[in-house]
Amino acid sequence: MIQQPDPGQPYDVVETESGLQWTFVIRQRHLDQGQCPLPAQAVRRMRTVKVVHLHDGRAFPTVLLASLGKKLPKEHLRGVRWPQAQVIAGTRVTATLDRSRLLLFLTPLERPVFIARRQFLYEYDPRIIARELPATPTQDRVGTTSSLAVLVQETIRKLGYLDEEGHALLPMENLIGNVRGHHGSERYSSGAVRAAVNGLISSKRLTWRTGSCAADGILNYPARPGQRTIRLVCYTPFVLPNLKKEQRVVHLPSASSQHGVAGHLMRIDHLGKQASDAAQAAYTEAHRSAGLAGTHKLPKGHTYVRPHKRGGR
Repeated sequence: MIQQPDPGQPYDVVETESGLQWTFVIRQRHLDQGQCPLPAQAVRRMRTVKVVHLHDGRAFPTVLLASLGKKLPKEHLRGVRWPQAQVIAGTRVTATLDRSRLLLFLTPLERPVFIARRQFLYEYDPRIIARELPATPTQDRVGTTSSLAVLVQETIRKLGYLDEEGHALLPMENLIGNVRGHHGSERYSSGAVRAAVNGLISSKRLTWRTGSCAADGILNYPARPGQRTIRLVCYTPFVLPNLKKEQRVVHLPSASSQHGVAGHLMRIDHLGKQASDAAQAAYTEAHRSAGLAGTHKLPKGHTYVRPHKRGGR
């Protein structure tokens, strides 16, 4: 297997005495089933929450859930009415939880972005978009639909490693094994799958990438120095737009009241910026003080925004 955390689970969880903050990405099941993903640390705190708000940075807050029941599942909050005209699968959400409110923040883009014929108004995660795309028939050289070609691409997209641009990758042997295992080895031979891959590579629908294999058998991408290299079949379901303008990061809880904002991570690598030494040191101290497990090092591509006051006069 290729080492990769599940991009659909809550991450960047920061817990303090006054509140909890985390980030997650909307999946289609969240929209269909009215769910909001929760980290384990949020379950106890959620029992005192009365209101859930969504702040889209452009308008007044939309009330998603007026009241909560006493019983909470361990992994998600039920009964959230997502505004599906604005929030679609792949949208990134930052959640802050205090003693009485769960606030959900969206980060507006400077202008709408179209990916795979979908319009995104807010910051998104290409990995989730790649996973959630519906299957698209592929035309072969003579213009007829090739079911095996579609199956090969869908297997890579559904089971492969996803990079931050939405590319999906699988080693050839894993691809063959999954295609034949899920659809019957008697239906497709190994040679037929290889031939389909070669045809898709010739037509530039698939490409080769290079990963590496560690001594314990774990595959890594990109390839790591000192490890045995291995070829990966790469499927690119869409091409990301080139965003030249900076994206705005806007949180708009209220125009008239002052409120505290918990310390949080902010992505800045897409702006061509790097975190300062002071921000790195502040994150390390906040992470250590909160008693969080794992590395205290600031995640690559992000900066740390210290706790501060917002709004009011």
